[in-house]
Amino acid sequence: MKKSLKKRMLLLVFGFVILLNILSIIMNYQNFVLTMEQANYSMASTVAETCSLIIDGDALEGYIKTGRRDNTYYVTWNKLIDYKMTNKDIVYLSVVWFDEEGGHYIFDTDLTESGAFLGDKIAFDFKQVVEKETLIQGKEHLFLTYANRMDLYRPVLSSYNIPMGYVIVGISTEEAAKEQVRYLMKLVLAVSVLTLVVTIFFVWTIDRSILRPINQLSVAVSSYANAEGNYREDSPLSHLSIHTGDEIENLFHSVRKMESDILDSSNNLAIAMWNSQHDSMTQLYNKRYLAECKKEYESLNAVGIVYFDVDNLKKMNDICGHEGGDDVIKKTADFVRKYQTKQGAGFRMGGDEFMLLLGNVTEQEMAERVKQMKADPQTKLTPPESKVQCRIAIGYAFQKGNIHLDSLITEADQNMYLDKQSHR
Repeated sequence: MKKSLKKRMLLLVFGFVILLNILSIIMNYQNFVLTMEQANYSMASTVAETCSLIIDGDALEGYIKTGRRDNTYYVTWNKLIDYKMTNKDIVYLSVVWFDEEGGHYIFDTDLTESGAFLGDKIAFDFKQVVEKETLIQGKEHLFLTYANRMDLYRPVLSSYNIPMGYVIVGISTEEAAKEQVRYLMKLVLAVSVLTLVVTIFFVWTIDRSILRPINQLSVAVSSYANAEGNYREDSPLSHLSIHTGDEIENLFHSVRKMESDILDSSNNLAIAMWNSQHDSMTQLYNKRYLAECKKEYESLNAVGIVYFDVDNLKKMNDICGHEGGDDVIKKTADFVRKYQTKQGAGFRMGGDEFMLLLGNVTEQEMAERVKQMKADPQTKLTPPESKVQCRIAIGYAFQKGNIHLDSLITEADQNMYLDKQSHR
């Protein structure tokens, strides 16, 4: 039992290693993301602090009230534009004051058509709405995060500490996101390599001591039966040797002890089942098997029945003996097999009567197949010089939908007798 416990402990350690690696990836990635966010925040804070030194808070009040731009305005505007151009990570740099209606631009460094000018208005976005009251008061720093950027709001005060608006610095997070993905890929790769090494070690250990002998035993047991369902006389276990010194070896000896009885029983059962479904002389199915699969054939879309009878079989037995009669029976069985299809089966109904059941055929296909049978020279079972002439009489019936097999067999049998009578 000590070995079994040890192996279970190895599996638990293996699971713990995987869990530890996953937690390591999560924690390292979260720390990296936090570091990147702090770096972006520091950059935005530095930009906002520098811009606040460029902007004259007292002059902003005049721009807000009059909406007029003077030389000082253009000088400040150009400085803000130049400063933005020096850093590719700055995607948004503006000076805005807020009221109940939304934001009102004082400066905007976006020189494209979507850029704003002094006095232009912008409605609160979904992030700003949450901080609406804070933005209107204009006294507190804010930090808002969007899909591809993060915005830092730094208040701009007049010389009398009156809030005049916000310097808004938008830092792109696209490159940071790419860097995070690259870092995550490297981290996953490194942890995966480590996990792979540990996995190989554990798999090798477990395979050598547990999986390999169990697999050998499983393959040997499952290979008793071949594709046809017959069982081998030479047991695969006789060529197998397991010496693990634990429960697996005990199991192996137990299976070896049982295999003889199992093989004997299985072989006897398979032979009995085959004999119960087949005619021993012709190897065709018998009437018992027909009864077993009756419902299956009645569920098909269409079924055709060909009924056969051997003319003069009794006379052949009387004059030429049962060997001659048996030869005629076997030739008839070969004839039935010749026209058997994948969705059909040949039966010996008893004595000199045979049947061929064809599933999912059309009426035209059935008629053509029977015509081919009747024209086949092999319907003559004996040579011309034989004392007794035996031939195969053939009759058929076809039904599509709502199939009743017994009625269909009776109809084919009656048609066979008509063919029998026409050759007398």
